[in-house]
Amino acid sequence: MDFNKIHEVFERYVNTFDMNNKNISLKYYHTLEVADISYKIASDMGLSKEDVDLAKLIGYLHDIGRFEQVEKTNSFKDKLMDHADNGVKLLFEEGMIREFIEDDKYDEIIKKAVRNHNKYEIMDEVNEREELFANIIRDSDKIDIFRVREKYNDDEVILPPSENVLDCFYKNKSVKLEYIKNKSDAILCVLAFIFDFNYDASIKVLKETGYYENLINSIKVSDENKELFENIKEIVFSKLNV
Repeated sequence: MDFNKIHEVFERYVNTFDMNNKNISLKYYHTLEVADISYKIASDMGLSKEDVDLAKLIGYLHDIGRFEQVEKTNSFKDKLMDHADNGVKLLFEEGMIREFIEDDKYDEIIKKAVRNHNKYEIMDEVNEREELFANIIRDSDKIDIFRVREKYNDDEVILPPSENVLDCFYKNKSVKLEYIKNKSDAILCVLAFIFDFNYDASIKVLKETGYYENLINSIKVSDENKELFENIKEIVFSKLNV
């Protein structure tokens, strides 16, 4: 695969949007990070060069629908416009995929990986190879969201999470987006990503980045909630074996 060309096509598309918009800029850099993380995970898994390159390409493509979502809704909320479904529309209904890669032999893998990367679980019927790449991009995306989430934290003291969200966390389950009612819920939703990584290589890369540790250290907690937060941290670090 020609990643010089792939990068040029990506740059050209993103530059049709307002790069001064912080959400456009955020997703631009997020995409580059996810492409690199996907490459690293696939490499650490010992996949072939072809598959490592395909994982990186999917990293470039996974959020292609985000930019139009931000422009049209001024939001990252998928209930207003599902950015993954929109990405599939741009790539395969409008034909943008052929600008990135001429060969169509990977189309079904790419389509299912992009469409399912933001879902609570993989919704499509997938074969073993399709599932592999869907899981790699789901893991890669989550790893960089630890970094992105930390940037959104401020000096606000975090309140106790909602009961449903805390219950999911204690049961070692991912948090459904409809459960999120406040900022504390949103942060715990990200921390709960640790329960949904698919590969040891993904956990290894997560540890190497230090993103989860940076996020945890950036969270401000009131005195009355310190014991609760210490329990949350203990669960996180135990799950990651650190």
